[in-house]
Amino acid sequence: MISRRRFLAAAAAARAAFRARIGINIYSLRYAAAKDLEGTLAQIRELGFEEVEAGDLYGRTPAAFAGLLKAHGLRATSYGASWAALERDAAAVGEEARSLGASYVVCSTIPHSAKHLAEADCGPAAEHLNRWGERLAAAGLRLCYHTHGTEFDASADGTRFDTLARLTDRRYVNFEMDIFWIVYGGQDPARMLRRHRGRFPLMHIKDIRKGTVLGLTPADVNEEDSVPLGTGLVDAGAALLAAQECGVKHYYLEEEAVDAVPQIRQSLRYLAGLR
Repeated sequence: MISRRRFLAAAAAARAAFRARIGINIYSLRYAAAKDLEGTLAQIRELGFEEVEAGDLYGRTPAAFAGLLKAHGLRATSYGASWAALERDAAAVGEEARSLGASYVVCSTIPHSAKHLAEADCGPAAEHLNRWGERLAAAGLRLCYHTHGTEFDASADGTRFDTLARLTDRRYVNFEMDIFWIVYGGQDPARMLRRHRGRFPLMHIKDIRKGTVLGLTPADVNEEDSVPLGTGLVDAGAALLAAQECGVKHYYLEEEAVDAVPQIRQSLRYLAGLR
């Protein structure tokens, strides 16, 4: 008979397993997609993915791109759009996302007056995000801002990110956590997820090469500083378990290395070990 101690330990281990489905950001295979989009989508499916985050449509209309995804057994749940595109016409961005079948629109890189997001940038940025988010919500979409590691200088709220979180209306604006950039900005992903529970419905999963200088800007990071999960600075396991606990709904593996497929396979093996 199994002892009570062993039973409780097994139950605790089962509770701690990571169970969520993993998607992929098509950006991971951007070089291949630019040359052969259909072949790249077929490879994404062959790697075991069913869900993707889209952004660049490689010259296709949203409807045509959605058709290609469907033909390869894939679906887009999130659509990345630039700040400039949202500022130009948020309704048009929403139509593109709806045509793709996505539920989320993700905006990254708030225009800022210095290398990092400044205190003075937060208020205007939040006003824009709230306005766009409310408009997108009326079309059945949800807006998220994607962290890039420049939002963590000190503010009266704790960090600039904390100020953004306070100033944005959670009914209309939430966040996509990129655990690479969270660690790059000197933060702990699991702690941040718990501090802002429910504000991160989306997550990018990737790791930082050991020895990378942290705290600068995305422009200071090289593509090869993106390494397979479990080999770098990021405790992806802790982040994913916290994410599962704190309401993350969609997870996208993202590899920024030029030769991404071997790293994707290695990261998938790491993720399989968490299940």
